[in-house]
Formats: sequence, C-alpha cells, structure tokens
Amino acid sequence: MFQDLNNLKKSCLVALVSLGVTTSALAATFDNDQKAQIESIIDDYVSNHPEVILRAMKKLEQDEKKNLEVNMLKIASKVRKSDNIPYLGKKNAKHYIIEFYDYNCGYCKVLEPMFERALKDYDVQISFVNIPVIKENSKQLALLGQAVFNLDKKKYFKLHEKFMTPGTISSDEQSIRKYLDEVGIDFDDFKNELTSGRPQKQISANIEDSIELKIAGTPYLIIDGKEVRGALASYDALQELLK
Repeated sequence: MFQDLNNLKKSCLVALVSLGVTTSALAATFDNDQKAQIESIIDDYVSNHPEVILRAMKKLEQDEKKNLEVNMLKIASKVRKSDNIPYLGKKNAKHYIIEFYDYNCGYCKVLEPMFERALKDYDVQISFVNIPVIKENSKQLALLGQAVFNLDKKKYFKLHEKFMTPGTISSDEQSIRKYLDEVGIDFDDFKNELTSGRPQKQISANIEDSIELKIAGTPYLIIDGKEVRGALASYDALQELLK
C-alpha cells in the first residue's frame, strides 16, 4: 500500500509536468515545507478515496498489457523474418507458430507431434526459439543446436528431432561428438563455429526477447498473434488457434 501511495505521488508530479510544469520549475516554485504540504494533501485525499489507487492500478495493468501485446507482435514479426532462427514451412505462410523452448523441456517435446501434423494440415511457418532456462546444461545444448544450424540447416533439424524426443540429453564432450557424428557435422567445424562467438550472440538475442515478453517458463507460444503460456492440451486446441 505504501508503495502504491508513493507511485501515486510520482504520478501527480508527472501530471504536473505534462501540464507544462517542469521539474526544475517545480523545485523553484515550492520550498521543502510547501512540498511536504502538497504530499500531505495527496496522502489525505488517497486515504479518503482509496478507489483512486484501484483505478490507477487498473490503468497501469491495462497499459502494461497493451505494451506486451505490441512487443509480442514486434518480436513475432522479427522472428518470422530472421535467418538466425530455425523454422519449418515458408516465411510467407498464411499461419505461424513461434515456440520459445528448452531442449530439457518435457512439455515442449509433447508439442512436437502436433507441430508435425500442423505442417501437413496447414500453410504454416513454425519457428523454434531456444531459450536455455531449465537445467545447467540447457545453455550448452542451445549453443550446440545453434552452431549446427549455422553450419547446416538441414542437419540441424536431424539434431533437433533427436533432442525433442522424450529422454535425457547429455552435454559432455563424448556425447556431443556422438550427436555431431550422427548428423554428419565435423567436431572441429563445430568448435570453430563456437569460437566465432556467433551462436552465443544469437542465443543471447533469444533470451533478450524472452525477457521483453516476460516469459517465465517454456513452452511459450505465439500463434497467429495470440499468446499461449504453457503447453497445449491437444491438437484440437492448436487447430482452434489456427482458425
């Protein structure tokens, strides 16, 4: 409550500024005693009219929701056009699905069969944005996947399919060598790609987008401009969003 009161006071000062009273002018106009009197008047008013706080908080929530929607559409557009983010389908497809995922996310793996089915049933682009958030080795796996994508996009999806199959994924050097060998990527080429720093920058960009979207966990989906936090219960649920 005290924090709300302080925020309300700040809002009043902002309102004064919006009316043409600058901060410097305010300081020149009122001395400390007068400022204290103004704050006391605001305190008394808010105490006697608590609905003011409710209206202010509702307005803040509405503004934040609107900003999130704007950011979501902006990021969705950027992801759809990006050459740094893996995707299936066509960039100019009628529908789109953007998944923020982690290779250690079990719920993300549940979605994979739905995505495969959607690619057959719809004109859809599906983009896969890796944000390593679940386990300690999630970052290593994200960098592995991004490096392979940078080296060979087709071979990346062989690795992605393997990693999105239910089960545990190891990230020790022996396992990484085995994964790379299975999809046909040379280990030295992989190391050189990591040394370039490019995969690190790309994954960092994904994380920055996830922070802007206030993503708290995976999967997080954007489907034709609609936000879905968490896994879909069924393919029917996905179809409803693609109408």
